[in-house]
Amino acid sequence: AENAGTKGQVLLTVGASADVGPVKVNLRNQTLTTAGLENVIVAANQTAGTDTINYTDIANIQATIGGTTVIAGKQELNTPMCFTEGWNIHRNTFKANVLVNKSLIPNTTLIFADVDSTNAAGIGVTDGIGSGTPGAGLDANGEFNRPINATMVAASTKIAGLPINAYFYDVNSVAGTAPLALSTTWLDTSFNVAGAKVAAIYAEQDLNDGSAEGTAAAVSVATKVAGLNVFAAYSTVNDDATSFANVATQKKTKLPTQAVYVDGADVAQAGADTFKIKLSGMKVAGVNLAIQHVVCDTNGVDDVETDIIATTKIGGVALKALLMQNEEEIGRASCRERV
Repeated sequence: AENAGTKGQVLLTVGASADVGPVKVNLRNQTLTTAGLENVIVAANQTAGTDTINYTDIANIQATIGGTTVIAGKQELNTPMCFTEGWNIHRNTFKANVLVNKSLIPNTTLIFADVDSTNAAGIGVTDGIGSGTPGAGLDANGEFNRPINATMVAASTKIAGLPINAYFYDVNSVAGTAPLALSTTWLDTSFNVAGAKVAAIYAEQDLNDGSAEGTAAAVSVATKVAGLNVFAAYSTVNDDATSFANVATQKKTKLPTQAVYVDGADVAQAGADTFKIKLSGMKVAGVNLAIQHVVCDTNGVDDVETDIIATTKIGGVALKALLMQNEEEIGRASCRERV
């Protein structure tokens, strides 16, 4: 069929926040529909299994007691190993309890999170994190029935003037068909030197049964050259790692080397060595242009992606176009264009 392989949906988002006494209530409802596009313009849904669904992806209460803020209920998260992704039509969220304290230790923010589950689906995990087919589709009717069962403690502080963010995760099961006990420690920092911003990441990962121990490291540099924004990054993951991608989806990663298609399902996996360079700040006829090139070598197999990204506004409407070329040493080659 002429439209074979195409997917499309429309998302209507309605959200509200209100103060109820000392408590703030946050709500967000999503209506996800094909709008009759299926089998006319497109062949299938992008995410979710039915033509139209309604679901509440944010429903939480927030309160500040002394120097501690508590957020309990369905919410977005943004931590290195467990986070909300925005690349799809919907944003995956979590059932979680989060505590943030800024007064217990001077100049230090402490965070505790108890993450129960997510509404993300499409992971295809059969024998632990990192196997199966990654993805960030929506679970049936937006239900939070993919278990995460993780606790996280984190601290953000400065040591000798250097900002340090430290995270420790204990994951008792992941969003798949098999439980997995896994702990991850993540450290990151950033600093300015000679007009450039340098960032570094180091992470360790252990299966709680002692069967594997993995490490990941990354460094990135952002600066300006001849009026252009230049970003370069390198990351490496050792052969014994499980995965340093988002535990909710196994799709995206906080490592700085991912591109659009070559993402956490590649650069955050065992044995991956990845280099990325991106140029931005170019403008032609009112259109902002950026180009990025990523090479991910996983145990001798190269996955190469080059993207040209154009953004502009027409009549107050923001438009984005992407031309992507992806090639693998094993023979897959594709060229995609998205708006």
